[in-house]
Amino acid sequence: MNSPAVSVVIPAYNAEKTIAETVNSVLTQTFDDFELIIINDGSTDNTLEVIQRFSDARIRVLSYENSGPQKSRNCGLEKAKGKFISFLDADDLWTDDKLELQLQSLNHNPHASVVYSWTNVIDENSNFLRRGGYPTKKGNVFLDSLLANLFENGSNFLAYTDAVNAIDGFDEAIIAGQDYDIAISLAEQYMFEVVPKVQILYRKSNKIESWSSGIQRARMGIDQIYEKHLSNRNDLPDYQNAFLGNFYKYLVYECLNNFPSREKGLYCLGLLRVLLINDPKLIFKKVFLKICLRALLTIVLPSKINQKLFRSALNWLDITSIYGYLQTEILSEN
Repeated sequence: MNSPAVSVVIPAYNAEKTIAETVNSVLTQTFDDFELIIINDGSTDNTLEVIQRFSDARIRVLSYENSGPQKSRNCGLEKAKGKFISFLDADDLWTDDKLELQLQSLNHNPHASVVYSWTNVIDENSNFLRRGGYPTKKGNVFLDSLLANLFENGSNFLAYTDAVNAIDGFDEAIIAGQDYDIAISLAEQYMFEVVPKVQILYRKSNKIESWSSGIQRARMGIDQIYEKHLSNRNDLPDYQNAFLGNFYKYLVYECLNNFPSREKGLYCLGLLRVLLINDPKLIFKKVFLKICLRALLTIVLPSKINQKLFRSALNWLDITSIYGYLQTEILSEN
């Protein structure tokens, strides 16, 4: 039996609500020479039962004790038989031409080993929420990848399986931002291509979870990625500052954007300190005043009042423009 051209790996933990739609988005691909490896990561709900309703011969289901998405992805990588490999989270979706167009891109550009596409964000009901960043960087994108996560999520890239194995797959020590970490690791050694089309639908949950654990994990993950890829690069001081400045802008936005609380406002002050160390020019921007005002209000006012205030004062308390100050290029002074 011939090996499939592509191995698709889906790590799944307690994904009973979304896994069927995710699997269907793979099975309906216009390119059909693939195997679909689903890693049931110790699910305690009906995830396995939902998966077992599919009778497609291309599906392989492997069940293990819960070990986290990184180990699940690496387990799928170890079992993969395809020349190419792609990963898909159990709540995200692909458009039906995702594999076809990404493979065409790699086949038409033999210098490249990795290809990515554009992303849009959807809600829990698969409705459009917002567009992604639509990056267009290709070729040697290592320096570009330090400033922005070109993949934007873990359901995006297609690469030669040998290339992913050569960097030892996903770093299981990174506790958050693993897709960003692997993007940098691949970009350090391989050329990239891009399909300038939305092909990944990244699902954003509106579920209220522990914001502190989420933000703190993201912060720790960013700091881990910095230590791994940039802390010892004395030749890239501008990239060191821009890296931390960019991602602390993201943390500030996520900290203040939803469900205001006094705890969030206080925590944001610590984030702002690190942000200004790495991007002091932000203090002169209008958005910085909005951030400070929003943080102050979350500290001194009750959460319910803040929620009503933020909804009714969208313009003068909107901090979305902070993303307009992300540094995407380092201009040489020479």
